Amino acid sequence: MAADNRVLQFFPQGLRGDWERSAVRFDQVQEIRLRVNQPVRVLSDREHRLPIIYGEREMEDIFRYLCHDSVYAYEEERKQGYLMVEGGHRIGITGELAAAGSGRFIAKYIRYMNIRLAHEHKGIAERLINYLYQHTGEGAPYNTLIISPPGVGKTTLLRDTIRLMSNGSGGYRGCNVGVIDERGEIAGAYRGSAMLDCGERTDIITGGDKQQGISILVRTFAPRVIAIDEIGKSADAEAIRHAGVSGCSILATVHGNSIEDIRHKTEMAPILHLGLIDRFVVLSTDGRMDRYFEVYDGEGNRICGRNLLQAPA
Repeated sequence: MAADNRVLQFFPQGLRGDWERSAVRFDQVQEIRLRVNQPVRVLSDREHRLPIIYGEREMEDIFRYLCHDSVYAYEEERKQGYLMVEGGHRIGITGELAAAGSGRFIAKYIRYMNIRLAHEHKGIAERLINYLYQHTGEGAPYNTLIISPPGVGKTTLLRDTIRLMSNGSGGYRGCNVGVIDERGEIAGAYRGSAMLDCGERTDIITGGDKQQGISILVRTFAPRVIAIDEIGKSADAEAIRHAGVSGCSILATVHGNSIEDIRHKTEMAPILHLGLIDRFVVLSTDGRMDRYFEVYDGEGNRICGRNLLQAPA
């Protein structure tokens, strides 16, 4: 299948020919890895090694193209090590770093890029959603933690769960959902606007940090659910604890392979010690790259066995 605009948009006109001739199934592309003076590798249904090699000049041309020839306008993004582009796609960048003050560094010479394409898979949370609500009263959402190794689809699942909770699904009424989207990956945010569907009752904060974002949402947007991607430090866990005691339900993700795995993470101790989580959703994959979910209650008892993570037919 010839490359479509979802891939061509990352490359200046003069570098598109090789991509247009490629036989890779670009509708399935997850990542495109560019490494200076090395063959391009594409991850889709499997890893593909393409006969495309970019030198330093081409890497600079690609980077400038992605920055719309305004490299200095993207200085803050360069300090964070990634760019967000229209469509919700995230591009990791690195190479030679230079000190940028306040203990931070900025990518000076871009020699490596990882283009991660944002995909929507609406409906993949439909088999899961019924386990995430209380079955008494008005059916309030449980505090839920999605546990997943990298690259298994936790952000995609999180997005669809947000959408279903926001719009209402399976007999449960829709509610206000506040999303802390620091890197713009959940909503595919571009200049503050969501490019991916997170539901009609969803308010999204991009940039900043989790503590600041939760404070804003709790004080001014009255969310029923607060959604957060990737608990990675103790400050993140403290922000979630604050949201939980403020009367909001929590929907969050963390890297890990199992409940036992995350019990050994220092940043998770405050949340687990308080018994704040009512539902654990554990994601996994097999050798064919099929993805699965299991659901556990707050005590770690399995209440849903291994199910394929996919939208209903």
